[in-house]
Amino acid sequence: MNSPTRLYIIALVALLLPPTTLAQSKQPNALPAVPRGKLDIRILVTAEPEKVFHPTKGANGKFAMAEAVAVAPRGKLIAAVVFFKDCKPDAAGNCNVDVDLQGLKPDGSTFENRKAAPLWRVKAPPAGFTQLGSSYMKLQFDPSDPAGTWRVIAVAHDRNGGTDARAEASFEVR
Repeated sequence: MNSPTRLYIIALVALLLPPTTLAQSKQPNALPAVPRGKLDIRILVTAEPEKVFHPTKGANGKFAMAEAVAVAPRGKLIAAVVFFKDCKPDAAGNCNVDVDLQGLKPDGSTFENRKAAPLWRVKAPPAGFTQLGSSYMKLQFDPSDPAGTWRVIAVAHDRNGGTDARAEASFEVR
């Protein structure tokens, strides 16, 4: 291939490539930015809060995972924890996410209604990484508490990204 034709093809390819590809090609060691998704949250209601708050490695070298509770035992501490991913960082790299936590009894009445609790207000976790939030709900059921399906609802607000995310978990008390 002669030089003018080769230069024409190189120029044509350069015009067809997106500008970000060209900028990245000038920096051979630079990694492309990983796009962040929309804020996402999950709730875990567990009778094993120590596995969440104080994880330890087992004999196999792996951390034991807390299981979701289907039936909450009476008289034992239960925790409803909120995990999140993909908060939008500000110019300093920090997220600003708060959460509304609501607990509902089997009859639909509210047993807890916390508004704007801080979920994450420090450095943003890497994109796609699921992080334990800093707000949670402690629960303990006495013999006088009604049997039935109890629910915990969380609505997180990403103040930097202008997005909201909702999650709900339910469990039985017998």
